Amino acid sequence: MSVPIKTLPILERWECASCGNCCRGSVIPLSDADMERLKQQRWEEHPDFESVRTVTNRGWFDKRAQLAQRPDGSCVFLTPDNRCRIHAEFGEAAKPLVCQMYPLQLVPQEKRVILTLRRSCPSAAADRGAELQKRLSHVTQLAERGRLLDIAIRAPSITRRYRGSWTEALTVARAIERLLVDERFPLVRRLVHGVRFCDLVEQCKWRRLVEKQLPELMTLLEDACHQDVSDLFAKRQPPQGAVATLFRQAAAEYLRLHSSYRVTDSWHERWRLARAALAIARGRGRAPLLHPSFPEVTFEALEEPLGHLTPEVQRPFVRLYEANARSLQYVVAARPGWSIVESFRAFALAYPVALWIMRWSANNRSPTNEDAIEMVTIMDRGQGHEPLAGSQHRRRVATIARTSQLEKMIVWYAQ
Repeated sequence: MSVPIKTLPILERWECASCGNCCRGSVIPLSDADMERLKQQRWEEHPDFESVRTVTNRGWFDKRAQLAQRPDGSCVFLTPDNRCRIHAEFGEAAKPLVCQMYPLQLVPQEKRVILTLRRSCPSAAADRGAELQKRLSHVTQLAERGRLLDIAIRAPSITRRYRGSWTEALTVARAIERLLVDERFPLVRRLVHGVRFCDLVEQCKWRRLVEKQLPELMTLLEDACHQDVSDLFAKRQPPQGAVATLFRQAAAEYLRLHSSYRVTDSWHERWRLARAALAIARGRGRAPLLHPSFPEVTFEALEEPLGHLTPEVQRPFVRLYEANARSLQYVVAARPGWSIVESFRAFALAYPVALWIMRWSANNRSPTNEDAIEMVTIMDRGQGHEPLAGSQHRRRVATIARTSQLEKMIVWYAQ
């Protein structure tokens, strides 16, 4: 049965700027309806597409169809001026449904679907363009045509060992939301509160709890996570040993999502990436040159304070976390099968990772709003990106949390 689509109680904006970012490095799955439209367009008869595959399988053993990509990872239909060839020749409605929807994101919940934005789109990350509310009618039509509203979704697990009901899951998620939108504190403090809250949630004996007790319990846990955090900020400590290696490994995965990062499919490139991965894991001396736009820097320099971030620079980060907290996008639409606690920890880890990468790209200059927007696009792309949503990253995040290093990382890099 269809459920209503609602927008968030905050103002979100977006307008396509034809930057082409969404057409590079993105997997575009194709439904049967998408395949039929492509077949009717007869690209194989077009002189520019002779001997060019426009559709391919997702993998050796995965026969599901997706749009083909060029060796640099760009969509086969992307033109030099960052336009979609399908759109140009047949109109917007002729594109695959995923392309028509992006960066509009539907987040299903028990009795409603939330319409929000994927901030991997730079315009969405910057909140540039028309109000999202004005697109609600168009999105509803797309969703009905693609049968995106005929869903029945299970409540996300609260912890890895306990699922519970939608009422329980939403009670926990709303508590995290209150922590992340609390304007009395800067974002770094809100994230520390969220991490501590998740630690306390994980310690609860959930099977002994009665559902009606949850609101009172959440209030107690929220109050508790505000206490005794001053020492973290007074005595900031960098990640150490194996945990520091895990942090840099996570950062390496996010680095690959930078808009300036280009990969060619060759053995030479694979060998170069392998050496770069080893250098990043080692974390000493000169950092590998990943792309000409990345300045030369030492790993030691990446541990130096970033300096004061102006409100203009902080705003894209704050908006990312507030929108995700209100929509539950980080839980429902980012890492399938992960619990609320695990999903929040992974999302919180993305913040110090982004600040580490921003040190690299800024290299001794003051970060700008555009730098922050680029980091937000990376963070958002990381949600759902297979290497950052799979079992290896899940273990990585769990290990960092188990050693109580996550909140220290957040505080260390937010200076």
